[in-house]
Amino acid sequence: MRVAIVGAGYAGLRTAMLLEQHGVEVVVLEARDRVGGRAETVHVGGGFYEAGGEWIDADHHRCVSLLAEFGQKPEVSQQWPGTIVYQGEQAAEDQPWPDAAADLEGIEKAAADLCRRMPADLAADPEWRALDDRSLAKWLDNQCSSRRGRWLAEAVYRSDEGEDTDRVGLLGWLQGYKHYLDREEGDMSAFRFPEGAQGLCDRMAGTLASPVSFGWRLRSVEQGDDHVALWSEGEVVVADRAVLTMPPTCLRDIDFGPDPFAQQEAWSSVAGARAIKVALRFTHAFWQGSSPRTIADLPFQQVWDGGRGGLPLLCCYICGNTAEAVARAHDPVRHVLRAVGEVFAQAQEAFVEGWLHDWVRDPWALGAYSCLAPGASRTRSILREPVGRVHLAGEGTADWIGFYEGALESAERVVQEVMDAG
Repeated sequence: MRVAIVGAGYAGLRTAMLLEQHGVEVVVLEARDRVGGRAETVHVGGGFYEAGGEWIDADHHRCVSLLAEFGQKPEVSQQWPGTIVYQGEQAAEDQPWPDAAADLEGIEKAAADLCRRMPADLAADPEWRALDDRSLAKWLDNQCSSRRGRWLAEAVYRSDEGEDTDRVGLLGWLQGYKHYLDREEGDMSAFRFPEGAQGLCDRMAGTLASPVSFGWRLRSVEQGDDHVALWSEGEVVVADRAVLTMPPTCLRDIDFGPDPFAQQEAWSSVAGARAIKVALRFTHAFWQGSSPRTIADLPFQQVWDGGRGGLPLLCCYICGNTAEAVARAHDPVRHVLRAVGEVFAQAQEAFVEGWLHDWVRDPWALGAYSCLAPGASRTRSILREPVGRVHLAGEGTADWIGFYEGALESAERVVQEVMDAG
C-alpha cells in the first residue's frame, strides 16, 4: 500500500513514521521549505526561540514518549508563577487580588461541575445542544462579579484558546476543559522541547525512508475506485490512500470536486485562532533571577522568557482583536516594545532587534491553531471522518485540539484507520 501524506508537521510526520513501521510505502508532501508546520524554531545569536507553539503540558504523555524515542527528555520550564498587571496595579499570578481570585475560583468550580455532568451523547440532549450556540464570553460575564475578575478571566482563557472569548463556543471550551480537571498549578506549560519544537520534527523526518517533498502545494483531489490523485499546479501524486494533516482553515480552499460532503461544513465551523508572537531580543537578560512572565492589560498581553541556549529574548503572545491591531501597526515590534517598557524599565535601552510571527496571515496556517467557535461542537465528530480514500488528521481533528499532543493523537488514530481500511 502507498499512502501520500500532505503536511510535514507533527501529525504528518508521526503518521508517516507509524505507517512505515507497518510496512507501508509513504510519501510526505509539504508546502513550506521546511518541516514543522506551525512548529518553527528560530536560531539566532547562538541560541534559539520558538516562533510557533513551544509548550508541553505535564499530561501530554505522547509528546514525552516521542521525545524518549529519540533519547530525549522534556526541558523543565520555570516560568510559573509570574506577575499580573491591571490598570497599573500588580499582583502575583498565584495570589491575584481577592475579588479576582474569587471569580476565578467560581469559574473553575462551575466549569468542573458542568464537565462532570456532561452526557456522552451531546447531540441527543437539547439542553447541552443549546450551550453550543453560546459563547464563552457570555458565560464568563455571568460567572464574574468584579471588573478585575472578568478581565483576568478573559486574559487567562483568551491565552488558552488563542482567541477573544466572544469567538469561542462554550460547549467546545468545556470539552477541552475536561482535560484539566485533575491538574495542579504549574502543570500547564510545564515543559519545552530540548532541541526546539521544530527540532523534534527534524528527528522524525530523519527516520523516513524517503525525504519530504518541499514546495508541494495541494490544489485539488481526485478519487477513483482504487486510488487517489493529489494535484499541485500541474504535478500529480497518485497513491492508494491519502492523509491530509493541514488545518481545517486550509482544507476549505482545496478542490474536492463538484459533489458536496458533510466534512466541508465542519471545516467551516472551525476557526483559526488569531494568535501571533512578537520576539524581542536584548543585550542581556535584565530580568535575571526572577521570572519575567507577565499577563497584562497592555498590547503585549502575555510575555515570558522565550530565549533558549543563553539567548536574552522575551516572547510576547498576543491574541484576538489586539493581535489584529498589533499586526496592522506601522511597526509591530516597536509597538509591542513600548508596551513591554511600561512593565520592564530596562527594555527600551537593552533592545537589539525583534520579529513578528503572524500565523493568522500565514497562507499555510491561517491561524495559530484550531479554535471551536460557537456552534462548532455539533459538527466536531465529522472532522475526523474520511472522505472516501482521503483520511484527515491534525490537531484540529483531535480531542486535544490546539496542542502538539492533539496532532500526535490524530496520527495514532488515522494510522489505525488506514490500516483497517487496507
